[in-house]
Amino acid sequence: MKVMNTPNNKVARFFILCISLGLLILYSRCEPDQKDKEILGVQSFLEKNDGSTWTVIEADMRVYARLNDDVEKEIELWISEMAFGQLMNRKACYYYHQEILYTKEVEVLEHSGSILSFRYLDENYTFSKDGKSLKLEFESSDKIKKTIYFSKSDEKVDDLDICPEKTTQVAFDWPFLKGGDQ
Repeated sequence: MKVMNTPNNKVARFFILCISLGLLILYSRCEPDQKDKEILGVQSFLEKNDGSTWTVIEADMRVYARLNDDVEKEIELWISEMAFGQLMNRKACYYYHQEILYTKEVEVLEHSGSILSFRYLDENYTFSKDGKSLKLEFESSDKIKKTIYFSKSDEKVDDLDICPEKTTQVAFDWPFLKGGDQ
């Protein structure tokens, strides 16, 4: 038996096609994309700032910081002493630090879209954005408090010279923070 293309049959097919397309569009709108995550604030601080590089000169040191959404190196630091005599004798080199947050020594206090706050031993570190700056607030058990503002940097930090005599330090041993009260 041959089915004829009657007007009712064409209308029914048209409605089925419209309903199918509507359901497909509705389904695709329910899957959150990157822009939706940003609008909803679902992204963490490191996700929002992944790969961003920041710099500051503090306590006679140039510091570069890169934030990563990578559990192997969430915070990377390049620190160079800027003592005039050292700069005259050789090209500046940098001590490199790679910090991991999710370890037994570190207690992450908050990791939201706007703040990254953690405790290492008896020291508190809080990263947040302050306008176009990256704000780092530090407080130690011996009452050292310091707030540092990093500026956005376009420096290719992977190309910086690493000092041969010292490429790593103890976790979170950031000398530019422990120089005194601010």
